[in-house]
Amino acid sequence: MVQVYVTEITHLPDPLEYPELLEGLSKDRKQRIANCKRCEARKQSLGAGLLLRHVLKRHGKTEQEIYIGRYGKPEIEGIHFNLSHSGSMVVCAVSEDIVGCDIEAISKMPEKVADRFFGEKERKYLDQIPSKEREEAFFRLWTRKESYIKMTGEGMHLPFPEFEVCMEEESLYREGKLQDCFFKEYAIPGYQLTVCTREAIFSEQLQKYDITY
Repeated sequence: MVQVYVTEITHLPDPLEYPELLEGLSKDRKQRIANCKRCEARKQSLGAGLLLRHVLKRHGKTEQEIYIGRYGKPEIEGIHFNLSHSGSMVVCAVSEDIVGCDIEAISKMPEKVADRFFGEKERKYLDQIPSKEREEAFFRLWTRKESYIKMTGEGMHLPFPEFEVCMEEESLYREGKLQDCFFKEYAIPGYQLTVCTREAIFSEQLQKYDITY
């Protein structure tokens, strides 16, 4: 079963001012945080590290066991996981099979992004959506595409126009071939969260984790 964990990071202080918050995190995570230019980005990376540590502990793993797989995707023996963050939210999806997740704060739809990154069927789908609902529809498409390339581990090695989401079928096609993947959306006010995996069974509820420090 796919499990999805979520935490909210608004209350976290800047880790540069409170370095004790980094204790127990991996060397790589500490370096990522140090490389962030903005306070919000440092808090997001810290939240991701703390959430991942919590999730891995529940599955009998540690962050130190993570290694870098193909295309640079972090992996660990025995389980599959993926992290995403946006705004004040951080999520982590865990599965027995490869998994990807993407969360985006819903905002004004970026101009011409659909023309550059979406296929013909995806653009037609957006065009038929009433204007007041189009931004939400855009982010439903976007997070499905992001979660798919995060599931496969290809990231931006696979250009968005080379595969298409079919919302009507709840499916995804690549080079005209139906792909073996399933999508699940979770409701978070103001955000769009989508998980993609080859495993068909998802937990119905998000598992909330409150960071304490």
